[in-house]
Amino acid sequence: MVKYILSVVLVVFLSSEAYSQKLHNSAELLKIAVESKLTYTFGQLEEPIECKDNSDNLNINYSYRVATDSGIITYPYRIEGKAKLLADIAENHFAAGNSDSALIYYKLLLEEDPKLYFAMTYIGQVYGQKGDYDNAILWYKKAIRNNYIDYMAHWFLADTYVLTNNLDEAVEEIAIAQILNRNNPRIKKALISIFEKDKRNIEDWCFNPQITLNKVSDTKISVAASGEWTGYAIGKAIWEYEPGYKESMGVQPGQYSTDEDKECLVSVLVTMENVKNDPPKNLKYDFTGAQFTILNEAVHNKHINEYIFFEIVLPRTPQVAYQLPEASINSMKDYLLTIRHKKL
Repeated sequence: MVKYILSVVLVVFLSSEAYSQKLHNSAELLKIAVESKLTYTFGQLEEPIECKDNSDNLNINYSYRVATDSGIITYPYRIEGKAKLLADIAENHFAAGNSDSALIYYKLLLEEDPKLYFAMTYIGQVYGQKGDYDNAILWYKKAIRNNYIDYMAHWFLADTYVLTNNLDEAVEEIAIAQILNRNNPRIKKALISIFEKDKRNIEDWCFNPQITLNKVSDTKISVAASGEWTGYAIGKAIWEYEPGYKESMGVQPGQYSTDEDKECLVSVLVTMENVKNDPPKNLKYDFTGAQFTILNEAVHNKHINEYIFFEIVLPRTPQVAYQLPEASINSMKDYLLTIRHKKL
């Protein structure tokens, strides 16, 4: 049941085949809300919602992963016994600027436990500080080859490529580093610096739907949204509150599927198209922001999954990147380089 719906441009998605055959279109979502045993109350969002600061929501470079037949498994490093002693000595020499001694003990650490792949990154870092960029690159690549999720190795390798005038490779590596630690402000700063050199778009923005959802009672759901986000809000409310809906889409309670955001984002795109073709006289819609224009470009270039992961999933759960196959990370990198941060 729908008690009140804003006077907005009707969002009718005529065909969902371009996205996924099982996704519901905007009209179907609205029909579900109307026929629901719940009462969905819709209203205009009164105050704008600010972007959430995720700069403290960070990954820590203290894990390695192993690909098995059953999937990707991530393990924390365990540094025990003699390895712990060697690691401490190496760290102390590194902090004191004793590069040669630091190299000796980091290498002894690897001999003691070859699975402590982070030591490869630190060895590369020491070589870099010594100005031996060839060896630095060699060791960073070793670290990445053994533990692809080592974002520090990708980051430091990107910086070293800049120093050796290999800008193309630097762009690739810093993009991967940010995917692996989405909210790290220092990586973002390095990315902006490298992308500026490569004459790329460096505009930063956050995915920030202007909606609120509230469960007023067991049978009443209150939804508020700005005009641009009304269809998105309807979809989100149904995914969140409609009894049995998630299960009908093959998603168990407490689980997440990109189909949820795909379905809701389709409504945004349809509203954009309707407003473009038939602008309303008394209502204002602003689709000029990057989150809209890049969404539209991402969908038309078949990067909707990458948009969802990079803009929606990773900012709130950056650790998900550690579970993604290299192919998925590289597809996300392509999204960054061809759409989000494309050449100017």
